[in-house]
Amino acid sequence: VPHAITATPLFAGLYMNELLIRLLPANHPYPALFDHYCLCLDALASGEPLEPSLRRFERVLLDELGYEIDFANDHLGQPIQLDEYYRYSHQMGFVGCAAMEEGAFVGAELLAIDAEQWQNDDVRRAAKRLMRLALQPLLGEKPLRSRGLFIHGG
Repeated sequence: VPHAITATPLFAGLYMNELLIRLLPANHPYPALFDHYCLCLDALASGEPLEPSLRRFERVLLDELGYEIDFANDHLGQPIQLDEYYRYSHQMGFVGCAAMEEGAFVGAELLAIDAEQWQNDDVRRAAKRLMRLALQPLLGEKPLRSRGLFIHGG
């Protein structure tokens, strides 16, 4: 079914497509990812908020590629604590921080992301930052062209 997507949602759709082209091996089926991709396009076309749809898509993409993020536990298998700070390591997951380091996440944000509680601006910003950190090693040094569309408005 064709989707009439314009303006910023169009850029979001281009971003999703660019991620798929850059990260998926050719001729390998990902039925769960494709189903989620279609749901995300439907959400974009219907005018639903972009951030939750994009974050869900990025998370499913990472899961399908074998890079699932464990939001419940830190790298030692200890439960994420609401008022503790963590930094994200692509190799290990969430590592506790003694203080608010640059790029650290508050445990409450991580648990809210996991529960898809998108009401809070801080949670939405943390989710965006986390997904960028998680995707960066897979994407390499070449920047995404679609991100430039968001920045420059087309």
